[in-house]
Amino acid sequence: MTIEDYKNENKQLKEQINNLLQEIKTLNNNLANSNQNIINLQQQLFNYNNQVNNLKNQLKDKERELNDLKINKSKDGYVNYNNIMVVHFNSGDGKIDHGIKCLPTETFAEVEEKLYQIYDEYRETNNIFLAKGNVIKRFKKMSENNIQNGDKIQLQNFNE
Repeated sequence: MTIEDYKNENKQLKEQINNLLQEIKTLNNNLANSNQNIINLQQQLFNYNNQVNNLKNQLKDKERELNDLKINKSKDGYVNYNNIMVVHFNSGDGKIDHGIKCLPTETFAEVEEKLYQIYDEYRETNNIFLAKGNVIKRFKKMSENNIQNGDKIQLQNFNE
């Protein structure tokens, strides 16, 4: 082999190396683009999963709301009288001794308001309520406070 042959072979090998380097560069760019697409798709999937979870929670809330309506309403749209309960309020000072009609789905605050419509003077006092020895949470439903038909509720008055 002559020097010219080696030069030609060297030139061809350099071209092949350059072609392969260019191909590697192109493949690396394609890989980077594909990785970015994967990241974008993962973000979209995450967002869609959040939307699905939000919709599932909304559906559960609506199902609960529908079940509450079914429990409390009869076919003609009126309250089912079987769901009506009476709780008996009394106060430490003996001025209150009264039963209030309510539903298990009403918040205690709604029932408390019914009491204040009768005993307005207690509206301006610092009151807590006890049922079965437990402090009643005002914004929970009667059923969530474990208050049942016939339960006695003690009004504790703490004047400031």
